[in-house]
Amino acid sequence: MTTYRTVKGYNIKKVSSDPTNVKEGQIWYNSSSSQIKIAPLIGAWASGGALGTGRHHIGGAGTQTAGLGYGGTAGANEAATVSEEYNGSAWSEGDNLNTGRNSLSNIGIQTAAVAAGGHTGTAYINNSEEYNGTSWAEGDNLNTARTGTGSFGIESASVVAGGYNGTDVQTAVEEYNGTSWSEVTDIPAIRGENSGLGTLTAGLMLGGTSTGPAASIQAEALEYDGTNWTAAGNMVTPRRFNGSAGTQTEGITFGGGTAPGAVVNTENYDGSSFSTGAALATAIFKHGAASNGTQSLSLSFGGNPSVTGTEEFTKAVTTRTVDVS
Repeated sequence: MTTYRTVKGYNIKKVSSDPTNVKEGQIWYNSSSSQIKIAPLIGAWASGGALGTGRHHIGGAGTQTAGLGYGGTAGANEAATVSEEYNGSAWSEGDNLNTGRNSLSNIGIQTAAVAAGGHTGTAYINNSEEYNGTSWAEGDNLNTARTGTGSFGIESASVVAGGYNGTDVQTAVEEYNGTSWSEVTDIPAIRGENSGLGTLTAGLMLGGTSTGPAASIQAEALEYDGTNWTAAGNMVTPRRFNGSAGTQTEGITFGGGTAPGAVVNTENYDGSSFSTGAALATAIFKHGAASNGTQSLSLSFGGNPSVTGTEEFTKAVTTRTVDVS
């Protein structure tokens, strides 16, 4: 039979010993120690294995233990073809992209990723490539050449939104079904250098700029339901070229650029508002992110200025106590 201890009018489950397999948000009264115990989620960033090739404006896909970093640049007017795979502790070389590019999309998982659009160092491009875990193959072309898009989803159901074509910041949005790109509902306002997370029918676009590279940095977030875009809560800190992962109701965004400089903090999204989370060890932007990571297990790698560093974010349940004796 369950018994309770009443504390300030609240009935709290009473137990003689702490439970095992504690879950987030769980609260109980330990009668042996006369303590209320609470189990919040506490997260921290820690160093991971270094990239073989330091890059910024790098594309990212996958998860914390099965990540993929592709393309990017190590300097001005350059575009890398190199791809690297992460196993949770170390990076190893994968197959090269057919076309070197930077500022490209972040879509998919380690064995099924999409590299869409970007910049070759001399030109804005609209072609895309698909990775099957072994090699890259040419895919369908975007309708609009662009860099710095907010992108999210998986190989067979993905979105790119906004971006910059060398002349104008875009509102155009395209969806990919694994075979072809099609134009869908535009975002409400021009946006480039933004990031995205979630799925084709439950996505989130975050931050970016409204008038061109490094100008008018935004805190705005927009939710996508597969048809329409609606305003979400603003981030605490405006940012561009930020890393993002998770879902529309449990999202995380980390790092990014300000004017000038880079952001060190993390923000969590709960489906309605943002809150500040654990800080990265190093302020970074133009970095890669394991785009199909989670709010509890995320991966950041590379970034400006051409760093090889990797950081892993892990959120775990811990116990806090309150004496009531």
